[in-house]
Amino acid sequence: MMNTESETDPLDAALSRFDSALERVEKMTARLRSKADAALNATEEMGAYDADRARLADALDEARARETALVEAAEEASMALDGAIRDLRAAAIAVEDDEDDADEEEA
Repeated sequence: MMNTESETDPLDAALSRFDSALERVEKMTARLRSKADAALNATEEMGAYDADRARLADALDEARARETALVEAAEEASMALDGAIRDLRAAAIAVEDDEDDADEEEA
């Protein structure tokens, strides 16, 4: 009987050590899995941030192009208004001159 007990004790001790080691491995695996999941989530978020950045950069480029077109249109409109004002002033002066000439002829 003593032999059976002495043989069982080392086996029990070995199984206990094995169980403890297995628990540590499972805990370490769970922590590593959690860290891997967190890294994957961070990578996915960074991908979303990159996509947002690219979308915003495209929108900014489009806005700048529209701004350039609007500035050009405003300059063209300003030049057209300046020309129209010059033409109106010239026409007003011509009308005044014609009226002055008509007044002088009547007098």
